[in-house]
Amino acid sequence: MIQLTEETRDGWRVVAVRGRADAESADELEDALTGAIHSNARVAVDFAALDYISSAGLRAVITAARAAQVRQSGFVVCSPTTRVRKVFEVSGLQEIIQIVEVLPS
Repeated sequence: MIQLTEETRDGWRVVAVRGRADAESADELEDALTGAIHSNARVAVDFAALDYISSAGLRAVITAARAAQVRQSGFVVCSPTTRVRKVFEVSGLQEIIQIVEVLPS
């Protein structure tokens, strides 16, 4: 199960993600992220409360990052939990997606 909330902070549209980003929720995550990207110049994905991310969840983030690149929008992943950060590191995605501890200003 996934819970998504959005708010604007310091000029960034922040999509906070709670729960699990897996095959059941990946489409919902992708829709929220790409929708935020199409409506905002800078999008941050807050993974501080994300317990688990699968390859399907990673695909949703990659798709959003590509959409941001096409639109020349800012896109970052913020505050991933240790478990989620490890998945990004093992997959090598930290090399192509900016991951930060706190929301950039």
